Parts: sequence; C-alpha cells; structure tokens
Amino acid sequence: MTDDSLEILWRGSDPAKFTALQAALRDESIPFWQTQVYDPAGGFLSSRPYYLEATPGFEIRVHSADLERANGALDWVETKEGAPMVSSGSSVGEHDQLDARQTLPHNWDSREATSEVWSGEDESMAEYLASALRENGIPSRIPDEPGHRARLCVRPADLERAKNIIREITQG
Repeated sequence: MTDDSLEILWRGSDPAKFTALQAALRDESIPFWQTQVYDPAGGFLSSRPYYLEATPGFEIRVHSADLERANGALDWVETKEGAPMVSSGSSVGEHDQLDARQTLPHNWDSREATSEVWSGEDESMAEYLASALRENGIPSRIPDEPGHRARLCVRPADLERAKNIIREITQG
C-alpha cells in the first residue's frame, strides 16, 4: 500500500509550465492531482493590499509508484522550455500559445482593452488571470464597475491568444 501515497512532482508559479506538465502526464497516462495554491505572504512588504499581492502557484502530485515516469515527463517539459516553438513551414504567428518569453508593450493605453476575455464573480481569479496574461506578454485591465461581475478585458488584437491562455488555465 506504500505505492498509494502521493508525492509532489512539481510546484511553481508558471502557468505555461503547469499546463505543459499536465499535458505530458496525460500523454503518458500517468494519473495526477493538481491544485492551485496561493502564498498570502508573497507581497507582505508591499504598500498594495495583501490580496492583490498574494503569490499564485500550482502544485502537481503523483502516486509514488509513478514518480519515476512522471519525473521523465517533467524533464521532457523542462527541455522543451528553451527550445524554439516554431516548426518548419510555420509562420511566426503560430508560436506556442503560452510562450512566456513575450514581453508587455511599454506604451499601451488601457482604454484599448475593450474585448472581454473572461467574466465571473471571483475578483481574485480575475487578478490571477490578468497576472497570467501579463506573464505571456498580453496587457489587460479589469474595469471598475461596482455592482457588476468581475470582467477581464484585453486589446482586440490579443483576444484570440488571451482566450487560449485563459482556457488552458481554467480548463486544464
């Protein structure tokens, strides 16, 4: 029965790596358990409210019997992180949807973010998704609309890529 214990395979805050590792484990038919974790002490020296500074993170666990195979999948994902994401014959626009090497534009007007990419009741989820989009080079804003659902908006040019990233995070 010792093979039934769960071991931590990976813990981190990179949503792209989290999603890639999930896919690799599914490809290998390795059962896993995932959770989102938040470190509320992540920004304890900041002047901003603590709930805006909580450090989001992820954790993936596997059965101890599957740990060796799962580590192989993790190694594969980590080797792919540094590899170019364009295959032969692809255009530049066909990069991996979660390419975290993208950078935010320095001069962008938040009024340009008019396309709604997510809405819900959970403001902390909106903040988390905005952070994930920032990590992937997509600027966004959360309109301040008292009495309405939380919304996350991006520029129309970023809408399709942002939808794909949010789908990967919310649906796995």
